[in-house]
Amino acid sequence: MDQQETSNLGLLLIIGTLAMFIMALSIIVFAVLYQQKMRRKKQEMIQMELNYKNEMVQATLDAKELEQRRIAIELHDDIGSSLTALKLSFALLPIDEDERKLLNAGIQDTINKVRSLSNRLLPTILEELGLVPAVKSLVNTLAQQIPHVQFSIIAVNDPKHPAQTREVSLAVYRILQELINNILKYAEATAIEIVLEQNEEGIRMSVSDNGKGFIPTQDDKRKSQSLGLKNIESRSQQIDAKIEYQLMEPGTKVVLIWQVKEEI
Repeated sequence: MDQQETSNLGLLLIIGTLAMFIMALSIIVFAVLYQQKMRRKKQEMIQMELNYKNEMVQATLDAKELEQRRIAIELHDDIGSSLTALKLSFALLPIDEDERKLLNAGIQDTINKVRSLSNRLLPTILEELGLVPAVKSLVNTLAQQIPHVQFSIIAVNDPKHPAQTREVSLAVYRILQELINNILKYAEATAIEIVLEQNEEGIRMSVSDNGKGFIPTQDDKRKSQSLGLKNIESRSQQIDAKIEYQLMEPGTKVVLIWQVKEEI
């Protein structure tokens, strides 16, 4: 009887130990699975937040482009046409010929400025001919308008891969406009060099100046008056491009790198 009780007690101990082991293993498995589930949930939340942020950036930029397009069309169609009509009406006025020439020259200069502003707001050449011709046109126009700054451009365009999507080309073009505008406003530069390379791997653009060197911090980008820096950052995020600032002797060099995404 004692032997049977001892045997039963041993069996109970084995069963109890096995039950405890199974219970402990179940708890560990549950904890691991729970942690994995929480990590997935966290990653999903981060991705949702990132997607929402990207959508907000895209919506903001789309709205800005739409407004710029509207203003550009109004400048070209309404104000430009009105100025042209005003210029033609001077031919009928009984005024001195020298005064007529002076008035015509002034109005023609205003017409040219309106056309230039309209083109900056709505770069039709970008959609018609692509990024490289649009950048060349922009630089040539600036060189004529701002003679005290020496502009130079080196553009390399692989004929086998000349075009990127409209979204990418427009973002790079707008970033270039902002960079040049910041240089002209703050750097006190006398020379600006643009190097643009476009091939099957993507786009690489550098903008260098000989002015006061400047590398923006995160605080600089957050300041309310730093609209240009915010636009550059938003545009680069929009197309997932990298922006690097490098101090030169003298001046600053800004490099944009956008790589073609491999299709999955």
